[in-house]
Amino acid sequence: MPANASESRIAELEAEIRELRRLLAAAENRTADDAIASTQRSIHHARELTAERERTAAADLRSTAEAERADRAEAKASDVEAAYQALLVDGEFNRQVLENTTDCIILLDLNGRLEFMSVGGMRVMEIDDFNQFRHCPWTDLWQNEQNQKAKDALAAALAGEVGQFEGPANTAKGNPRWWEVIVTAIPSPDGKPHRLLSISRDITSRHEAEVQRRVLFDEMHHRIKNTLANTIAITQQSLRNAPDLKTASTAIQERLIAMGKAHDLLISNQWIGADLFSVVEAAVSAYVGKDVRMNITGKRLQISSRAALTISMLLNELSTNATKFGAWSNGAGHVDISWAVKGDQFSFEWAEHDGPAVQKPARHNFGSRLIEEILPSALHGKATLFYDPKGFVFKFAAPAVALSAD
Repeated sequence: MPANASESRIAELEAEIRELRRLLAAAENRTADDAIASTQRSIHHARELTAERERTAAADLRSTAEAERADRAEAKASDVEAAYQALLVDGEFNRQVLENTTDCIILLDLNGRLEFMSVGGMRVMEIDDFNQFRHCPWTDLWQNEQNQKAKDALAAALAGEVGQFEGPANTAKGNPRWWEVIVTAIPSPDGKPHRLLSISRDITSRHEAEVQRRVLFDEMHHRIKNTLANTIAITQQSLRNAPDLKTASTAIQERLIAMGKAHDLLISNQWIGADLFSVVEAAVSAYVGKDVRMNITGKRLQISSRAALTISMLLNELSTNATKFGAWSNGAGHVDISWAVKGDQFSFEWAEHDGPAVQKPARHNFGSRLIEEILPSALHGKATLFYDPKGFVFKFAAPAVALSAD
């Protein structure tokens, strides 16, 4: 082979080698690039996987938080519903209390004007429409000295104390009642009075019972004094008019026994009914016996236990006065007792004669009030007292129907 051909061949081979080397380098570069690209894709995928996992974890956290919020919301809704139901129950309970209580519950502003009255209070106060009284001064419901008591109670409540008093006041329809009243302040969050609360309780029955108790106590006290005076008077009269000690002793014993029976009758009040003549005779015989010192005139008349008791008490008081001061206090006086029924009216008269000169008492004591006011009113009647110097006269008139009413 010529030298030129060999050199040419060598040049070709070197060129091929360079090409092969280039191709090999290119292949290596592509492999490296592919590896790098593959690695980059793996890294990117890993990043995406990590991000997805983070997103999933965050979603799980959000889901858990949402579930917890939902649970809390549901629990809160249940609590709210329970509280609402409790409020409904409490509201219904309070409504029933305010509607059915017999106390008059009133809310006042700080000037003492009416803002609210319970349904039960409207009922006991006999108020049909509270709007007619809204914003009216509460103290105007009380008259005379009770008005000042109401003002003092308001002042006490505003000062942080409890204002209270008892007193009479008419209902809206004019019916008299007796009330026990308490006034207190309703504080605001800062502790200062915000409104005033007034509670009035109808104690009319209790007050009437207390008045009756006082009357009965006065009557008992009066009756004990009269019993002692009557015992002395009966003893003196029996001794004065008896021919001997044995007769006087018998008369005293009979009269004291009769007086004791009359008092038993007054205390027990167990009569079903009685004849008026028998009632009069039994009541006065304890003082003078069945003798000429009294004259009873009147028809037999059946009366109720209430009328019998009332008339017996009247005669007991009149007999006591006659024995102590009147016709039966000397040896000559006597008493005429009479009654009649004309139409629908009953009239009764007690007239004393031949006793000491009569003088009108200087003071109006319990005994006078008993026969002039208290006992006649029990039979819806009217009594008149005449202090004639020649003899005391008592007249009593009442509806005839009152004699048979229990």
